Amino acid sequence: MDTKIASVLTALEKQALAENAGEIELRREQMMQPITHDTGLFYNVLTISTKARKVLEIGTSAGYSTLWFAAALKYNYGTKRTVNAIVTVESNPLKVVAAKKNFIKAGAENMIKVLEGNALSKLKKLINNYQGNDTGDKKKFDIVFLDADKEHLIEYFDLVLPLVRIGGIIAADNVLYPEEYRLLMTKYLEHVRGMKNVRSVTVPIGNGEELSVRLG
Repeated sequence: MDTKIASVLTALEKQALAENAGEIELRREQMMQPITHDTGLFYNVLTISTKARKVLEIGTSAGYSTLWFAAALKYNYGTKRTVNAIVTVESNPLKVVAAKKNFIKAGAENMIKVLEGNALSKLKKLINNYQGNDTGDKKKFDIVFLDADKEHLIEYFDLVLPLVRIGGIIAADNVLYPEEYRLLMTKYLEHVRGMKNVRSVTVPIGNGEELSVRLG
């Protein structure tokens, strides 16, 4: 893995542990609440194995999960220039500032485009920019990661589905834990598994990941 990205990931993991232990006093909306290390590694391996070139993320936080994707995309692109290979959306301005600082420290700022604002609004604008045919259009996303507010998760899924190439993946975090999300996640699972053009499975890693593949 890229050493600068690995260094920032390690620092963020230490920060998350300190926050969870109460060593850093923050309001809930200020906390990182990142995916687990094994979840990040899972998505890193998934991104490399699928030879993904473009990733969309809803819910940046401090950029921990973003950097796991960035490390994989750097590997996939090799020495080629990777500008805006990742588009990530975050509504919290404090987290946007923190994430951008982390991307600079990791040397990944040029490959990550941060969209600040309401996710639903930003996604609707993205639809106009990322339309194209389903036979390899470079504007289509290979992987979409949903890790924002669960109340709008179904809406996010429906909006991003046309933006994903056939064979591409839409992934959602927190399918199994914490329990406070269980009802919302159950509704999400019923929705995606009821779609004829999607095949979906729960991966019991971290807090539970739902991987949904767009079919032809």
